[in-house]
Amino acid sequence: MKQPLQITFLWHMHQPYYKNIETDKFILPWVRLHAVKDYYDMAAILDNYPKIKQNFNLVPCLLLQIDEYLNGTTDVFMDVSLKSAASLTEEERIFVIYNFFMANWETMIFPYPRYSYLLKKRGENSHPDEIKKTHILFTVDEIRDLQMWFNLTWIDPVFLKMYPELDRLKKKGENFTEEEKNYCINSHLEIMKLIIPKYRELQEKGRIEISTTPFYHPILPLVCNTDTAKTCMPKIALNFNFSHPEDADMQVKKAVDYYTEKFGTPPSGMWPSEGSVSTEAMGILAKNGIKWAATDEEILRESMYIDGIKQGKDTIYKPYFVNTPSGPVNMVFRNHYLSDLIGFTYQGWNAKEAADHFIKELYNIKNSLDEKAHAVNVILDGENCWEYYPNDGRDFLDELYKALSSNDDFETVTISELTKSFTDKPEIKNLFPGSWINHDFYIWIGHEDDRTSWKLLKKVREHLVRWQEDHPAETNKLSRAWESIYTAEGSDWNWWYGDDHSSKNDTEFDNLYRLHLINVYKIIGEKVPDLLYVPISKAASSFEIPPTAFITPEIDGMDTNFYEWKGAGIVDMSKEGGATHKVSKMTQKLLYGFDLKALYFRIDMAEKVKDVKGLAVEVRLTDGINIGTVKFMPANGNIETNNVRRDNITFSVKEIFEAKIPFESLGALRENKEVTVLVFLYVDGVEKEKVPEKGVIRIQMPDEFFNLYNWKV
Repeated sequence: MKQPLQITFLWHMHQPYYKNIETDKFILPWVRLHAVKDYYDMAAILDNYPKIKQNFNLVPCLLLQIDEYLNGTTDVFMDVSLKSAASLTEEERIFVIYNFFMANWETMIFPYPRYSYLLKKRGENSHPDEIKKTHILFTVDEIRDLQMWFNLTWIDPVFLKMYPELDRLKKKGENFTEEEKNYCINSHLEIMKLIIPKYRELQEKGRIEISTTPFYHPILPLVCNTDTAKTCMPKIALNFNFSHPEDADMQVKKAVDYYTEKFGTPPSGMWPSEGSVSTEAMGILAKNGIKWAATDEEILRESMYIDGIKQGKDTIYKPYFVNTPSGPVNMVFRNHYLSDLIGFTYQGWNAKEAADHFIKELYNIKNSLDEKAHAVNVILDGENCWEYYPNDGRDFLDELYKALSSNDDFETVTISELTKSFTDKPEIKNLFPGSWINHDFYIWIGHEDDRTSWKLLKKVREHLVRWQEDHPAETNKLSRAWESIYTAEGSDWNWWYGDDHSSKNDTEFDNLYRLHLINVYKIIGEKVPDLLYVPISKAASSFEIPPTAFITPEIDGMDTNFYEWKGAGIVDMSKEGGATHKVSKMTQKLLYGFDLKALYFRIDMAEKVKDVKGLAVEVRLTDGINIGTVKFMPANGNIETNNVRRDNITFSVKEIFEAKIPFESLGALRENKEVTVLVFLYVDGVEKEKVPEKGVIRIQMPDEFFNLYNWKV
């Protein structure tokens, strides 16, 4: 009889260090907002499921910021929120109108009529220069309601039951008072007080295991030696070397000490930042008492290839160990298919269907294995994905935990329990260096901007070392300056450089990274080099461009000429991606547009679209009431429609995918002025991708004056 398949879930909770130490302010609000939306309830939900055990990775610089909020530090957004709407300056009004819609529109703005109205009044693609002219159109009451809704919408539904006044305010919806607004924001701090005690309580009861990460979330192998990147990225050209294993050791030591202070005992495990591992980094973990570490399955695959070991069906379904000069470290490996289902796919599914599908996938794994003990490791971001789920993901987690609780074929365990239960673990003799993303370090050192940031870090660090040699007695200044160096070593700054990820806050991240380096000079009283005031980022931050002109492309599946799609809207999937990262994307770009007669869609992929076997493309359109779908199946040339007339719809698949959907085919859908569109890609009937990943495409029904509206010199 087969043993139960052991399941570990590791939810990674992390935010970079947002504080400007010069002003003692957090420049971005994400620690506070995710604290009231994700951190407490992700652990507290387990009170309802006594059979479920979970693992949580809490990054020290996240916990530090929670502590600092509770000790009186505020963020810029919080300060502007607490200020009375009537007394805001013009600059502050513009700040509120521009920034206070930073939430997932589909799940956190559009369901609330007042918040949705305020967004439509501002405009969905508004720019600060435009708001300078239009902010006078917003009344004081509307500004106050916007201040309120930005802070209210991030509060997890679980707290509406714990704090009935918050529930009343959400139902009230508009015409808030200053007192009500202040109550809402002050409730954030009350909620934040619950977080660390709840995790400590559950760990002491044996319900969860809490692991940690190097303090400021650095890419440990690169801090040890940037030349490590040459192993997994042999074509990378590095004209510098940053090699400071002593910094890597300090980041781990600080994490262990801080964890011990918070939870009473040292940590057993560590999710190295971004699952980044190397032989040298593992030795530093072992030196600091870490017993287990986790990374992605591709690292295991590449390590086995080096050792000449052939993979079997059970390769990733057991723990391993790595020997280091400081002792062994156990390792578990992330199943990225199952992890990505939760992180990226299930957000658009019915909660029960998603949970059932996940259980089915677990059975597929279990049935493929022999009767020995096996384990599946599901590891993913524990915060950012939930804003794309209805009800903040609670419905899905309830269904999943209910299914696992009532099923004897599966057993959820902590990672320490898992590694102890396997007494005959295989050894990894040659650990391949890389991260959970494409088993390399490209995100953090692969772009010109990344390498510029490393060079600046190297230059500033070397300056501090020289100053320290001349001023060894300046212990207070040195301590503060080194803290700025360690903060600048965090991985998050390079996450946003290059063209892999983009957000509305790219400029703030660039500024904050350089500010940490600038502060080194200010702390020690030295002149700041002019170079540190020059922005590093050269990549455009926008990944969606709306249509600007009529198009009438030939539907032939070929990139016939530059001009036939000039003026089309673009969703650039190579840039779409924020705090979470999807490892592989089928779609590079989606282009869309129209003339007065039809909608047009184009999909570009890394390979010729005609070579993608089993592909189907579904265009889903809705006006908020009516829903229509058009499904294109290249293999047999068929088109399936629902609530859309099939007449005159055409498509072609060769180098690219091109399709035409006449407006007359849309029926009732064309009667409203706006339709929203999502495009889904399927392979062999399984959904593989949604475009865009976040939100929807909004198309205003054009009239004959569209080109005139968008004409520019």
